[in-house]
Amino acid sequence: MKKLHLLRAHLINAVPTLDRDPDRLLTFVEEGSIEFRRGRDLTHEYRFVAQLVLTDFTGDLDIVMLPLLQWLAEYQPDLDPSEALTFEAEILANRAVDLAMRVPLTERVIARVDCDSGTIQAEHSLPHFPSHACMATHWQLATRENTDQEWSVAAEWDAPHG
Repeated sequence: MKKLHLLRAHLINAVPTLDRDPDRLLTFVEEGSIEFRRGRDLTHEYRFVAQLVLTDFTGDLDIVMLPLLQWLAEYQPDLDPSEALTFEAEILANRAVDLAMRVPLTERVIARVDCDSGTIQAEHSLPHFPSHACMATHWQLATRENTDQEWSVAAEWDAPHG
């Protein structure tokens, strides 16, 4: 489940305060399965729902969602748009929330069997599909509460492939 590790690293890089306290981002796998077709090789695909829980979050929800959506656009672009992400939030004291997000992910493993030597070579295929229309490697998220206010930088991060 290398893809989940990549997603976690991206969010820790992108969401302010997580770089100082990455243990506030919990990751789990729900509903895992393996798609496998019988044949000479053992190539298969992990299919699972990744659950990411961000505890005691006090920022704007966009600070988490926009980097997450950016990563999904690059590493899991085939998701059904209506099922790409679900979330729940538990409202805590002092405007803090525990935010639980669920994302369906797939990860293909190419496993070639060599019967003569008795070896299996396994390689996780983690292709990404960068947007050629937007080649920036560093991003800033600017937000404002209303149109009368100035924009302020809420978060900065490197692109998922940057």
